[in-house]
Formats: sequence, structure tokens, C-alpha cells
Amino acid sequence: MEQPSSSSKVTVEYFDPYGVYQLLSPGLLPRLPLRNLHWESHAGPLRSISSLHVDLVLSAKSPPSFISTENASASTSSLSRVKSEDSTASGDDGFRTQALGQAAVDRPESLSGPPKAPTKERRHQIPGLRQTPYLKIFFLRCDDNDTYKAQARRQVREWIKENTPPTQSTTKVTAQENHDAYEWLIVHVIVPNTAAATQPRTSGKGAEGSSGSTSEKSTARWRGGGSSTILEKLRADFNGSSKSAIDRIAQIRIGINDVPYDMLPRVVPAIPGSYSESPQENENAWLDLIAKLKFQILTSFDMRVTQYEEDIREKDAQRSLPGWNFCTFFVLKEGLARGFENVGLVEDALVGYDELAVGLDVIVREQSITGSGAQHGGSFLPFTEDLKQKADKARVALLRDTGTDEAVDSDDPIDMQSVAAASDHEWNEIPLNATRKRYRELILANDISIFDFRCYIFARQLTLLLRLANASSSQEELLAKLKEQRDSSLQGVAARLPASQPTEDAESLSVLGEVCRRSMDFMASISGIMRDDIWRSWQAGGQTGEDSPSGLSDPVMNQIVDNMVSSFTFAIAQQILAQTSTKALPIPPSTLAPPSGTPGADGQEPKAAIPEPKTMMHPARSSSLALRSRSREPPSPGKFPGMRRSSVPEQGAASSPFLKAGLEELAGHRAELYLLSRSILVQVGKDHKWSVGWEEMSHLHGGDVGEMEEVDLNQETTGNQEKAKLPPSLHGIDSKLLRTALDNKDDFYRLYETLTDKALRHYTVANHIQSVQASMADLAVLKYHLTDFAAAASYFYRMTPFYGETGWAQVELSMLVMYVKCLKELNRKEEYVKVVLKLLSKAAVVEGARLQRKSTPKFRRGLIFSPEVLPTESYIPELLEITKGLQHEVRVPLESFFGNIEVDGTVSYHSERDGFELRIRLHYLLADDIPIEKARVRVTPATGDSNREIWLESDVPVVFKKGISSFSVQSNVTVPGTYLVNHIILETSNIILEYDHNTTGLSSPKEGRFFKCPKLLVYHRPEAFDIKLYASRYMHLDRNRSLEIVLSSGWNQLESGELHVRAATAGLRVQTSEAKVINDSLELSKKSEAGVVRFGAMNSHSTARIVMPFNLEHEVNDIALKLEISYTTDQGTFFFAATPSVSIMLPLGVNVQDVFKHKALFSKFTISSATSSPLRLLGSKLEGSEVFEAHSGLTLSRPLVVFPRQPALMLYKITKSLSSTATRPGSRKGPKSTLSLILNYICLEEEIEDAVTLSLDQVLANGPLAQYVRLIVPTVLTQVRIRLSPYDLERTAVLSEFSTSILSSVRWRDQFAGLGRSIEQNQDVGILIEDCLQQWIQQTPSIPLIPISLTDDTLGKSRSIIIPVDVPSVSVVCTADLKLLESSSVPSDTIIAASNQPLSASLTIKYTRIWDTALESERTASTGDEYLEFFYEVSGATDTWLVGGKRKGHFRIPRKASPRDSKRKLSFPVVLIPLREGFLPFPTVDIKSAPRLQSPGEANGNSAKKPEVVSCETDYKNAGETIRVITDALKTTVSLDASGPQGGAWLLESERRGWGTGDVVLS
Repeated sequence: MEQPSSSSKVTVEYFDPYGVYQLLSPGLLPRLPLRNLHWESHAGPLRSISSLHVDLVLSAKSPPSFISTENASASTSSLSRVKSEDSTASGDDGFRTQALGQAAVDRPESLSGPPKAPTKERRHQIPGLRQTPYLKIFFLRCDDNDTYKAQARRQVREWIKENTPPTQSTTKVTAQENHDAYEWLIVHVIVPNTAAATQPRTSGKGAEGSSGSTSEKSTARWRGGGSSTILEKLRADFNGSSKSAIDRIAQIRIGINDVPYDMLPRVVPAIPGSYSESPQENENAWLDLIAKLKFQILTSFDMRVTQYEEDIREKDAQRSLPGWNFCTFFVLKEGLARGFENVGLVEDALVGYDELAVGLDVIVREQSITGSGAQHGGSFLPFTEDLKQKADKARVALLRDTGTDEAVDSDDPIDMQSVAAASDHEWNEIPLNATRKRYRELILANDISIFDFRCYIFARQLTLLLRLANASSSQEELLAKLKEQRDSSLQGVAARLPASQPTEDAESLSVLGEVCRRSMDFMASISGIMRDDIWRSWQAGGQTGEDSPSGLSDPVMNQIVDNMVSSFTFAIAQQILAQTSTKALPIPPSTLAPPSGTPGADGQEPKAAIPEPKTMMHPARSSSLALRSRSREPPSPGKFPGMRRSSVPEQGAASSPFLKAGLEELAGHRAELYLLSRSILVQVGKDHKWSVGWEEMSHLHGGDVGEMEEVDLNQETTGNQEKAKLPPSLHGIDSKLLRTALDNKDDFYRLYETLTDKALRHYTVANHIQSVQASMADLAVLKYHLTDFAAAASYFYRMTPFYGETGWAQVELSMLVMYVKCLKELNRKEEYVKVVLKLLSKAAVVEGARLQRKSTPKFRRGLIFSPEVLPTESYIPELLEITKGLQHEVRVPLESFFGNIEVDGTVSYHSERDGFELRIRLHYLLADDIPIEKARVRVTPATGDSNREIWLESDVPVVFKKGISSFSVQSNVTVPGTYLVNHIILETSNIILEYDHNTTGLSSPKEGRFFKCPKLLVYHRPEAFDIKLYASRYMHLDRNRSLEIVLSSGWNQLESGELHVRAATAGLRVQTSEAKVINDSLELSKKSEAGVVRFGAMNSHSTARIVMPFNLEHEVNDIALKLEISYTTDQGTFFFAATPSVSIMLPLGVNVQDVFKHKALFSKFTISSATSSPLRLLGSKLEGSEVFEAHSGLTLSRPLVVFPRQPALMLYKITKSLSSTATRPGSRKGPKSTLSLILNYICLEEEIEDAVTLSLDQVLANGPLAQYVRLIVPTVLTQVRIRLSPYDLERTAVLSEFSTSILSSVRWRDQFAGLGRSIEQNQDVGILIEDCLQQWIQQTPSIPLIPISLTDDTLGKSRSIIIPVDVPSVSVVCTADLKLLESSSVPSDTIIAASNQPLSASLTIKYTRIWDTALESERTASTGDEYLEFFYEVSGATDTWLVGGKRKGHFRIPRKASPRDSKRKLSFPVVLIPLREGFLPFPTVDIKSAPRLQSPGEANGNSAKKPEVVSCETDYKNAGETIRVITDALKTTVSLDASGPQGGAWLLESERRGWGTGDVVLS
């Protein structure tokens, strides 16, 4: 697995007897750290180490003459052996890691003295307690072969013999030696201007000795006086002879430019053909050296890990044996963890420490349960000496301050060295530090307490987590080490490669969040361990008995323990905050402002304004301002040693638009640490009687909360009472930041405010909305407590809505009380009004909840909170006084002050005047009385027109007191229908309390409980003003139809009125300007206005009928009008509106058929029903005109019922008037020729409605339901119309009675819902009406129709329709008569003729012009011809008649009519031959006008003139006559033999009848 970059490093020891490291380091150091190492784990997958730092340490056996001051300062201490158990030397292990922020220990001040003789180091019995290198390097300088033979070979051999690892020596390999396993390497450094510099790497004889990473050529012959190079000799002497031997020889050539002038050797003469190394070969040599370093280090690391794992398994298997010691096991396993840490496997190291932490918990738990102690797992110190000494010191100081100087004598020796080992600053501000004590030696000696043990383990875990998170503190430590190594290089020699810098890898925010989370858990556990530790040390000191618990009740010691634990926990929180701060956390700017209110010179806030965790040791003593500052949080001027920078990003820094992984978790955990620090501060501040405001909130409310708290305080123990009497002190508090904050109130509140602000900003980044609001509430309460009302108001403004939306009603109520006081002090009237209204609203909510709980059964109440948080101060009088002076109205929801609203379901009506009123009951929840100046209620239709609304008002002032109150509202507007109350308005002092059901609605069950409104049925009383709409009873099809509006005044004495008429049907236009009154004295205003009819006075109990014509764009069956009338009486102005509809469809249809005769016209009228309803025809009359006269037969003696499938036929004879024969005047307009058909009728539905209305009037008259007549009758009639079927109508027409059984299934109760309850019977009015109608249906199974007699009065009241009848204008009416010339001698009614015998006949044609009603001028101007031409044709069926003679012919008549035209006749001979026997009708005769052919001159002369159309009607007298045709054969003989012609029958003989005279057969 890939490991992140860390500050891990391994020690590499080099032996430099020739001082060539100074020449080698400029090329070596830039190539460090080692990168991309891969180690095959024994118990897991391949581990990749991306970066491994190497700590190059000079061997102590190097000659001191070559070690300069720079080298001494750059190198680490010599490998001194580990001292014995009674020593206090360094506790570094074989893996050697350096703690965060600490320098290497046991470094010598100078290495310039004489070298010490090497001594054999004695190993420690516990592995890992040594500082040993992973690799030992011999830097060899050998300038030629002779020097190698004489000196270098021997020197290298001796060094190898002394430093060869046991794995390659003859000594027996032991497990102890494997813990310090290391490898060795020889690096041959070639200095320029030497003989070795002229040698190639190999002599060319073979490539077995050359480096695998270099490609060398042997073409040039080397003349060096030998056959092998120095490199080949070294490999041959020291690499080994086996094929698997490891190559431990490397060679590096130093360039001439890399050696200072004073260190260059003497120039040797040039040798012909000498070797010169190329840059690529030089780079390959360096790569070869780096590869060998990687391999050798990993080899030794693998050996160490293998041995450690084997030893750990062995020790762990012995856990159950007596004498097993956890501390020894801990040191062994920690050695493995440190080894993983050294090579960069931080996660593996962290797993090891986590396992050790769990193991420690198990051991402690087992020892506490079994009490075995040292017999199982080893023993631990019962307490920590450091804590004991600090507690004793603090106790002495506290007793001295209180004047109770107790002589505290102790014979225990004080370890001054251990106390001074950790500085006060380090102990107080960095409590978690793995190097603060010699923890490993204490663990090994079993001389450590549980407290120290846990602190050490967590400190190590913390270090690893920070490295795993790529924290900048780890990088700073590494940079310091790299700088130290570079400073040891030669002065003036520049590195040939750029200096290595730590990679700017992104920090792992998830791991930093894990650090914070683990720290929270650690602080929760360590605080209890620390408290127990101090108490045990106190008991062990002899102040109390060993088992006596009286020490726990010592108030002095209680305070000391609390202070020490609080200080320690506070310091841990500040340390973790400093170590986990990162620039990657986009903390928003602070909402706090600098004390002076002015930024610094650089535009930033002063450093003391918002101290960071690293500057909180010395906070500024200044007050907090409420003004918000937009400047960024100031940078921290200092850091903890080894800690990190501020978490506040630079101003203007671009933030990433994407959330980084772990960003919200880190911000949330850091915020929790800030709140933990704040809670510690608040807890300690309570001893100083310093409150942050929440404790004082109980004084803002009434009730018995204070008394309950007093009862709880009286139940406290005496120890707590003594503690309360003990004055607070700072003894035991070592954190400088906490001490400074507790020094005075200002610093205390300032630190509290700063910590809260930082938590708020971190919660903002973490997107913890509720925590943000909670922090803001803390700041608001603090500002209020400090009387900084402006700042408190700004906070309350932002966060109070949140608590209201999330259901924290009581918290919001408490804050509103403080918010109101802030605004009152600031004299912000506008905001004061809004917040007071909100406060009263919340108080009403709390009171409503209390009443609801009171009404809920106990077993259903559940958990409830105390209701005694209602504000006791009276706000309404002051509120009303302020709102009077406002320039605008303030609208408040009615539910804010009232618990529920209930509308009385019974609508009340005034006596002897129109209008109605409603009564509203409300539950007022506030304790203060509130006066109401005006009340308004709006009702809207439950269904239908939502725009038609009625406002009811009350101008009588009402004062609402707590509890149930009611008020009444009245209205002079009457619009019948079903309504619901949806808007209530109460007005007082510019405050509008309103409830709008349309906007609030029934979104939740709560709204249904708050507002209860039944359906309200507003009806029309019989005595009230009424208006009805009818279709006009008189209809003339040639004129506009009219509507009749009937006004009934009732008991009202009208002074004036105004009727608004609007069409409710599309395409309808009512001509109100032509309105007129029929048969009444009502006067209409002459001032006309579209859609408005104004009228004058009208007496009571009178009616008026106004007729208005109308027209339609398209035909419809029903039309509706919106009628609104406002009328004025001595009691005021009233309004009535209705939307009646009426059917205008013609209930009947009339068709006419005309038959023209020579002197008369017969018209047959067919009268039918146009609907499914029958109708009664009462009269029919055809009135003549100036031109024609109408004649009828018998008139109707009784009404004629016209059914849909049984029309009535009426026949009239029309003749030309004698007066019309006179010469017409020469005017353009001729005499009136149109006749009028007048029909009087009545629809059967109207008869049924009249009968039902009469029956109901008789039932309801003078009864308790008489006032509902105008409501009941239309409802019943509507149901009758809906349920009448065509069968019922026909049955009613036949029987003349209406059956009420069709109404038996109607649910009358639903039709009359909303009438409320009857005052007399205290029952629902709808039920009473239903009972009444059901009884009426049972008692009246059928209702006889009102008898109708044909009198003038009946005809006057019936409906009448006048249909204009036009006589068709016919130019010529021809009468054709076909007569047989020879008649039979035998008299008979039927003419008898023989078939196939010709009959002679004559066609006689006569014509008349009396039916030509066209004007004379039109006829004369049409054409100049004098005659009209016609043609006739006699035709018959081809199988019936054969017509001969002049069967077709033309004739003409004079164009100009004359009286003699009727007497003229034309005759044409025709021969008729009947073709078959039987009664044959006469052949038909068709007479048509012949089209006139125009000449070419006429066609071109006047093309615009239309040709004259001559119409012609034929009166054929023979149309109904027949002729009997018989055969003339008397006897016939027929042969049926098949031998006849064509094989069929044939006629043999025929005998004719005897004929008489002519062609007519004698019968």
C-alpha cells in the first residue's frame, strides 16, 4: 500500500578516515531522501515507501583531525553504549526516531578533542534500547594501486573485521544481535589529479566486476602499471566469490570543480590514453550508489522486523504465565512500531500503538477486577509524583491565601532533576509530549503510573497521526535536519543539484479530524484517571486514613483537583487545536471586532483582538465590541514548539469550489474542541461567580422555577456548602491562557467570546446548522448579560428565527424576552414592535400548549416541559402606544394571540330589515387585555364564484380578556348561497390581527383545530327584497327577444335603487338602455348607463316588472344574468345579488306546406314539441295582411296536448284580398303581404312547477318553516327538473297529475346544510326541513295540475309566439286538366279502358298571375320582352303509358298581367295508350318556364344585369284520378306443346270482346 510522505528517517553511519565526505556530500545530499522503496512484508502485501530520509552520522572511530567544527555541529552524537539499569542515559532504541520538536540528546559539545580509544559496547538485555545504524559506510580514498596494496587493503579489511554484522562473521548468530542488524558498504571516492582518476572503472578483461548500472568501454588501453583497476581489486577482495554475493563496492569520482583549491592534490604528469569519465557515466555511478543504499537499508530493516515479530509472538504466548510483565512486552512491541515509523510505514506503526493502548486497558481492567497487581502483568505506580508535588504546592499556597497555614511536613525526597527536566512552559502548554520524561526507562523499570503510561501512548499516537496527515509540523522538523546536514558541507561549495525540499503534498483533513476525535475521547478518559491519581496521592500522603473517604469531602483539595484537571484538559485541547490547524480549512472571517474599533496600519485587526490557540497564553485585557468586522482574523505571532500555523486562511485566498475529503469532519471536531475548552472555562468561572448569561434567564420569567431551585440547593451536602464558602483561587491552574482569563472578568468574557466565535465559524464550515445557531445564541446571551445591547440585538436578529422553525419554543421565548429589552434600551421602535408581537405570539403558543396538555388525558401526555416560562412583564399597553404613532399598519396573524376560532353555525337575521349577522368565538391566550376597535369578517362561497365575497363588520369596540370571548359582525349585503368564513380581521391602534384561510389553509391538522367554521347557508327570507328573472311571455320572431326582471320590495320602503345587469353567458348582450316598466308606476331614470338601471321610490309589498331586450351572438338554450341591486331605505343602503338563469329555447317547432290553387292557397302548419316535454296548445290563429286574407275552420274548444311524437296539424286557406287588385302605388315599398301565425301555449313543466309551488306554499304557510320558503321551493323545483324523465312528463300530461314519488330518494338534509339550529326547537334546521318534506311527500303522493280553461284571461297569461308567415311569390300558377275526348256510354265513377288501345285526350292549361307579389317596377325593368315562354311535358311510367300526340309543347303568355288572364285557356291534343291492366294513375304533366336565350348584343351590352327568374307552380287536377284498364280478349287458346316456336307455348286462337261505340270497353 502506498504510504504518504512523512518525516521518517534511518541512521547511516559512515567511517571517513580521509575526510572525503566533505567532497562527496555536495553530490550525495541533493539525491536524498531515498524514493520509491519497496519492501515485501511478511504478513501483508507489498509495502511501498515513497520517501525515506537518511540521517548520515559520522563514526566515533573516525580520526579527529579530519573532523572540523562544521562537521561536529552537523553530525549526531557518537554511538555511546547504553548505560546500565541504574543509569539515566538516553532511552533511544535501535530504530532511533526523534520526537517532534526535540533536538537529539547526548550530543557532544565538540569533537575536536583527542580521540578516545574504542571500547566494546555492552548490549542491553531488552532489545531495542540502542541507537544502531542500519548501514555502515566506509569512505575510501585510494589514489593508486600501490597505495591500495600497501595501506588501503589492510585498512578496509580491519574495518570490515570490526564492523562486519554477525550474519557474515564466524560468531554464532543470536536473536539479540538481529535486533541491531545492519549492512556495510565501501564507497571508493576518486579525487581529481590522481592516478586513480586516470583509471577506467574496469580494465576491459571482463564485465563481472563492473556495476550493472554502467556501460563501460575498454577500447582504450590503460597504462597504469597493472592489469586491474582499484575498483576491480576491491570487488575481488571484499565482495565474495559466490555468484549470489552482494555487491558492496561503489565508486564515485569527484570533479575538479567540486574540490576547493587548497585541497587539490599535486598535478601529476598526463598519461597518454588516460581515462576521462563522461557525464552519463558519472550519473550512472551515482544511481548505482543510491540503489545499493536502498537495498542494504531494506535488507537490514527486514532482518530486524523478522526478529522483532518472532520475539513478540514468543512474549505474547507467555502472557498467561506467572511473572509476565506488560512493560517489558510494551518496550519490545514499541521497538517494532518505531521501526515501521523510521522507514515511513506510519500506519503500521500506528496499529502497533493502538494494540498497545488496548492491551494496557485490558491489563488495568483485569488488575482492578482481580486485584492481582504485580502478579499479573506487572505493577504500576499508584500515583504520579509530579501531580502529587503540584497538588501539595497548590494546597499550601491556597491555605496560605485563605489564612489557614497548615504545617505540611513531608519526609519524601524531591527529585529536583526530574522536576526541572521538563520546563514549566512545556508542562503547562504542551502536556502531550513523548520526550517530556524518560517514559521508556520508566516503563522498563515498572516505575510509571497509569496516568503517565496513557499520556505517553497517546502522545506517540498523536505524533504518528500528524505524520500520517502530512502535517506541516513534521515537515518543519525535517527541514531543520536537512539544513543541519547542508551546513556541515564545505563552505563555498554549491550543490550540483537543487536542494531537496519537502513536497507540498496536501494535508489529509480526514486524518486531522481523526486526531481531534481521538483527542476528545482521550480527554474524557484521562481527566478521570488524573483525578483519581491526585486523590490517591493525597491519601497516600497521610492526610487521611488509607481507606477513609473524608479526603473527597475536603473543600480545599476538591478545588485543587478541579483546577488541575481543568488546566490539564484545557491545555490538551489547545495543543490539539494548534496541531490540527491548516490552511486547507476555509474558516470564514470572525464576527468579532477589535476593541478599539479601528484596524491596524496594514488593514488587519490587532493581534490581541482574536487570539489563536498559540497566542492565548497572553490574551489582551480588553472589552468586546458588537460591531462586525470584515477584516480577516489576524495571524498568530508565535507557535508552540513543533506546532503549526493558524487555521484562518489568508484574506483574499481563493477557496476551492469543491469540498475536500474530511473537511466538514475536521471543522466539526475542531469546533467541539473549542466548545470543550469553553466549557472548562465556564466551569471554573462558576467558582468566581461569573456567569455567561444563561443562569440569569430564569429571572426573566415568572412561576415557581426559583423556588424549585432553592429546594434543590437546600438538599445539597454540607461539603458542598463548605465548598461554596471557600473563596476561588487559581492555584493548581498552570495553563497561562486559563490563568489569564480567570484573572479578571474582562479577560474571562473575552476568552469565552473568542472560543465561542471560533466554534461558530468552524461549525459553519462543517455545515452543522444547529450548532451554529447554538453558538450564536451563546454569544447573544453573553452580550445581553454584559449589557452590550446593540451586539446582542444583532445576534438575536439572526438566530431567533431558527429556534422558532425547529420547535425550540421555550428557548426562543427566552431569547425574545432579552431581544425586546435590547430593542427597548436602543429605542428602536419599529423593530421593537415586530419583536414584541413575535414574543407575544410565542407566549400564546406556550399557553396554548399548556391548555392542550391540560385537556389531554394523563396517560397520553408523555414527556412535557415546564410551562412556567411565560413572561410576566406587560407588553401590550406599551405596544399599542407605540403603534399609534406609526405611519403604517402592522399585520399580525390572528393565531398568534388566539388559541382557536369558532364560527357560530346559525346565521342570524335582523327583524324587519334585510341583512344578516354572524357571531365569532375566540380563545384569547394572553394575560394582558387587548382592546379591539373594529372587526371585519369575510365570507366566500363554498363552491362557485370565488370572487363573490361578503364583508361583515362591527364598529362596536370590544375588549378581549384571557379566555373565551366573542363578537358579532353584521352585513347589509344579501347574496343567497352556501358560504365559509375565510378571513377575519381585528383592528386596534394600527395593528391588524388577521386570519386568512386561503393563505394559511388546512396545511396541517393544527390549522383544522385552530379554525372551525361550518358551512353557512345564507337564504332569502320571504319578506326581504327579491328579484327574479323570466323569459318574456310574448315573443315575436321578427323582433328582439326580451327578458323580464321582476322586483319585489317586500317589507322595504325603497327611496331609490340601482340595478346592475351583467351577462353571465358568453355572447349575450342586454340592452339596458331600452328597459321599460310594464303595468307599474315605477319610474326609471332617464340617465342611461350601460348595464345600469336606476329607479326611484317603491312602496313596500309591491312588485315591478322591467322588460329588457337582448340579443345573442350564437344560439344557446339557457342564459344567465348577474343581477346586483343596491337600494336605499330609511334604515340604510342594502345590497342584493343573484345570478338567475332562464331557458330561452323555443319549446315548439312549426313547419308549413303550401298548395297553390287557381284562386286560393292552402297552408298546412305542423306544430310539434321541440323538447322532450309535452306542451298544451291553447290557441292558433293566422292573421291576414293587406294583400291576403286567411280563413280557418273550427277553432280549438279545449287545450290540445302536443306530444314530442304527436304533433298538431292546422290548415288555413289563404286568398287574395279584393282590395289588393287595385293598382299598386308607384312607391318603392309595396303593401304588406306577410301573414302572422299566433300560437298560445303553456309548457307542461311550468304547469308542474306551478302545482308544486302552490302545494308547498300551502304546507309551509304559517308554520315554523315559513321563513325558509324562498329557500325550500327553488330547491325542490330544482330536484324536480333533474329527476323528471320523458316518461314522467308524458304520464303527467295524460293523467293531469304529478307524482311526488320521484322526490322520495332525495337527501334533503344535504341540500339544506348550513342553516344552523332552530332557536325554538333547538334542532338542526336541515333535519326539520327534511322531516317536513318527507311528510309532504307521503301525504301528497300526487299533485293535480291546475285546470286550464280557454278564456281570455287564460290566454293572456299564457305564453304566446307570433310567427311571420310569408306567402311565396310565384310568377305564374298554371292549372293543367287532362280530359278524355270520348266518354263511356255506361255511367261509372271510374273510367274503364282497354289495354293497348289508344285513348284520345285533350290537355287544357289555364294560368293566373294573382300570386305574383313582386313589384311592378321590378318586372318591367327586368327585360324588354312582352311574353313569358313556358313548355309542358306529358309523361308516364314507361311500363304503364305510351303517350302520343303533342306530349311536349311550348306556349307563351303576356308578360304584363291582366284581369283576363284567369279566363284564358290553352288546349293540346294527346293520345294515351295504356300498356298494362289495373288502376293506372293519369300521366303527369310538368309545366316549366323556358329559359330565355340572349342575343350576342344583349350579352355584351349589359353583363351586370341578372337574368329574370320566372317561377311557376302547376295545379294538376288529375293528380288524384285513376283509369281502370282491362284486356280486350274474351277467349284465348294456348298450346303447351314443346314443339312450338323456340320450344315454348304458342297462341293458337284468340277471341276479342265486343266493343261498343268508341274505344271505351263496355262492362
